[in-house]
Amino acid sequence: TLALFNEVQLPRPEQMLDSYPHQLSGGQKQRVMIAMAISCQPNILIADEPTTALDVTVQKTILQLLKKLQLERQMSMMFITHDLGVMAEIADRVLVMYKGKIVEQGTVQEIFANPKHPYTKGLLACRPPLDRKLRALPTIKDFMEVDNSGNLVEAKKSVAEVIRELEMPAGNLEIRKEKLYTQNPVLQVQNLQTYFPVRKGIFGKVTGYVKAVDDVSFDVFPGEVLGLVGESGCGKTTLGRSILRLIEPTSGNIIFDGTDIRALGNGDLRRMRKNMQIIFQDPYSSLNPRMTIGSAILEPMQVHRLHENDKSRKAKVLELLDRVGLPSKVYNRYPHEFSGGQRQRVSIARALAVEPKFIICDESVSALDVSVQAQVLNLLNELRDELGLTYIFISHDLGVVKFMSDRMVVMNAGKIEEMGNAEEIYFNPKNEYTRKLIDAIPKGEIIHI
Repeated sequence: TLALFNEVQLPRPEQMLDSYPHQLSGGQKQRVMIAMAISCQPNILIADEPTTALDVTVQKTILQLLKKLQLERQMSMMFITHDLGVMAEIADRVLVMYKGKIVEQGTVQEIFANPKHPYTKGLLACRPPLDRKLRALPTIKDFMEVDNSGNLVEAKKSVAEVIRELEMPAGNLEIRKEKLYTQNPVLQVQNLQTYFPVRKGIFGKVTGYVKAVDDVSFDVFPGEVLGLVGESGCGKTTLGRSILRLIEPTSGNIIFDGTDIRALGNGDLRRMRKNMQIIFQDPYSSLNPRMTIGSAILEPMQVHRLHENDKSRKAKVLELLDRVGLPSKVYNRYPHEFSGGQRQRVSIARALAVEPKFIICDESVSALDVSVQAQVLNLLNELRDELGLTYIFISHDLGVVKFMSDRMVVMNAGKIEEMGNAEEIYFNPKNEYTRKLIDAIPKGEIIHI
């Protein structure tokens, strides 16, 4: 076992032997699973979405490890993923499946240079491009539709043509910046610290502190999307939850609309939370399995006493379902009847139910495949423009953050490493840590294959 742990490059292998899963990071758990899989000397290794929940730097190390093991052990590997950018990093041949059938296959070069099937084109186009700014992301519907008879109707467009049509005109970004940054900030975070005590011994003596958020300051302006990016464990989620006081900060100020949130009592904080909402990472655990979708969206309106009665609240729920692209017939259905993308749409509708001004999107697309991710990101941008919403968009995926954000904050070990215009940070990073994050992004472009 120790030899296997060394082979998969686990740190401190002797200590890992006596550790429990909850004590390991996501990347370490994945290395343990790889060690288990290769312990039987297999001829073929099936890797089912092995990097989906990992941040880009950990993902890169896992991909390198799998490649190394495959070459050293001379084993075949079937790598299953929804992200063709990742596929480009590791595969020799690609098979594309749609509704249980293989619709296209070929070498990586053939698939990326000249995709034939519209579904393949859609998968390639859905990933946020890194070299340009788009108004909206392409979706599968830009390349194909399914008619009432179930037949596939192809739109005769190439990936490059669709992306060109969606490209943002050069002057639009400057106009948007000018409009955003002449306003007063809606949120001011000043010297925020959130520390967790480390306790040891039977009496729980405090021996130190984990500085999850360590002296962080920034402003957010009305209508802005501020991206928050960094590796897993860098403090992104803790910062988001500290802003809403879902986790109590240790010190610092959080000023929202001129009110110091840290000074509010429970009643005032509840009223303030009507204006500040969060969309959680996991659409599978953030909805109560015993509540229908309609009840889950209606409940926040009851808590905040919005609308006259439950009849008018139900009408609002149906309006919200329509707005997030779900039919009214789903009102009485339960969460287990929905896909991940549909559940995340329900979570967005629930956040919108109390008519907030400000929403924290905490890794809200990381559990979704790229085609569904594109739809949800487009929806969030449409809602921002229509309802005048302000977002903090938290993600470990720098490509997604670059597409969504006006400005970007790069976090590492609880501190801000770099902050500025999203395009500027991507094309001209000042910090070595930021450059490392950018280098780890799977490019998925033919010149890199």
